[in-house]
Amino acid sequence: MRIVITGGPSVGKTTIVSLLQGMGFPVIHEKATEIIKEGKFLPWVDRARFQAEVLRRQIAAEAEFEGAPGPLFLDRGLFDGEAYYIYDRLKIPEAFAKLDAAHYSLAFLIEELPFFDVTEVRRENLEFTREITRVLEYCYASRGVNVIRVPAMPPDDRAQFVLDHVRALSDNVPPRIPVIESGVAVSL
Repeated sequence: MRIVITGGPSVGKTTIVSLLQGMGFPVIHEKATEIIKEGKFLPWVDRARFQAEVLRRQIAAEAEFEGAPGPLFLDRGLFDGEAYYIYDRLKIPEAFAKLDAAHYSLAFLIEELPFFDVTEVRRENLEFTREITRVLEYCYASRGVNVIRVPAMPPDDRAQFVLDHVRALSDNVPPRIPVIESGVAVSL
């Protein structure tokens, strides 16, 4: 069971994945940040070369877990790169058409937070996050991957929201549904 945690920059994907890892679940961390920190391929210099390297590493990382039991959580999945090609209006490489989305059980689309943290590897802004979120949802949903939106709430609640949905899928039981009351998430 492969579970993608996706969304725009600065929405809390890595925080959620790190919390899940702390609970003992296997994870694959985001490749884009790793590549940017290395400095050889940079998205603001050459988006196509950068995304090609992200895709290559993502495929290799996911292959290492082929056949592993239980859920595997991914900080971004194979089709995140395609979203950036679409956003930048670049020709989408044929490699994306050959990828099999069927091995993804769910994709959690992490909704934006009311703030945006700019860092040395994150140069975008909140408006970009809103726009790329729509494209990311399209890239997964159009391939038949069930996309579940994760609302803004405290990180531990978001991780629990993800786990509730994953357990519901595994057990075929409906998950608890969070209700937002006065800006605070309450599970029913």
